[in-house]
Amino acid sequence: MSAGDLSPAPSSQASPTPSRRALLRLALAGAAVGAFAGGLGPAPLVPSAAARPATEAAGRFGSPLPDTITATAPDLFPEGVAWDPTRKAFLVGSALQGTLSVVTPDGVVTPLVANFAPVSVLGVHVDLPRGRVLAAYNNYFLRAAGYDLPPLSGVGVFDLATGAVRRLVDISAGSADSAANDLAVDAHGTVHVTDSIASTITHVDRLGVTGTVTDPRFPSPGTGLNGIVAHPAGFLVVSRFVGGPLFRVVPARPGRPAQVTEVRLDRPVSHLDGLGLRPDGSLVGVMNDLEPRPDGLPGRDAVLVLRSRDNWRRAHTASDRPWPVPDPTTVAVTPHGDYVLSGQIRNLVTGVPSPTPGVFHLRRH
Repeated sequence: MSAGDLSPAPSSQASPTPSRRALLRLALAGAAVGAFAGGLGPAPLVPSAAARPATEAAGRFGSPLPDTITATAPDLFPEGVAWDPTRKAFLVGSALQGTLSVVTPDGVVTPLVANFAPVSVLGVHVDLPRGRVLAAYNNYFLRAAGYDLPPLSGVGVFDLATGAVRRLVDISAGSADSAANDLAVDAHGTVHVTDSIASTITHVDRLGVTGTVTDPRFPSPGTGLNGIVAHPAGFLVVSRFVGGPLFRVVPARPGRPAQVTEVRLDRPVSHLDGLGLRPDGSLVGVMNDLEPRPDGLPGRDAVLVLRSRDNWRRAHTASDRPWPVPDPTTVAVTPHGDYVLSGQIRNLVTGVPSPTPGVFHLRRH
């Protein structure tokens, strides 16, 4: 199949409980044809702001944001979200398109970054000091759906004000087994990217890829490394989705290799997806059951708050709340509370149409 031919290749019947590595295959097999039927160049952005969905009119404690934001954008399926203080709005990626969109508190969705490549955009991060928005992207799922494409897995760097592409940085090193998932930026502007397939953390600065961190504890029977935050003290906190746990990672420095230690938790956690670091130093972790647990126990949709008194060598659970909106994937920490994203990803996993197509939710924790 040529790169310009995006007719899906024949595939075997999907497992009733596909791993997260199979995320998007069923939906991509059809949806990507529309998004990229004209080839590999940018395609028109799908989201429409024609309708203003209902939102809760007033936030708690006089917050300027509603407690729940309900938005509609056909074929968007956002998996990652970030707070944009310049717009006082949210930025979301698209699991079906190489786009970024703005979601205002009244639920209107408008494009920011046009469709820059045949990829899924997952993790999103606003780097305010440098006026840029960062996105982790990959086309692992497109290729798994049968499209004959060269592997793409990397970091997109876009202008925060205009959405213009500043640069795209490949982290795959030509490997087909790479899927950039989430990212964080440290005080020096270095971007740290988790790869759920290669089980690595890649460092990207203004010169490009500067190194990777590997560890025998990173690989997983399903999705591996996932959420990541950069702590002001100079280390990273990283989640592994299937089987847990959390890792404390100190990147390599001249004369000293990277240091990886497992965070000692007061109780086991598994299926931590996105992470958010609050200004008070606590960590918000989003859990879901989009992939089976290795111990056979049922997964659950929940939001945890973890706290540490020793710079994340140990941590304890401050709260554990079941989440009322199905399939949350990540969280955006804002001055007005933590907003958890549910983007209907399960419909992509199962291929079952949603009764409310195109609708997604941001709900305050």
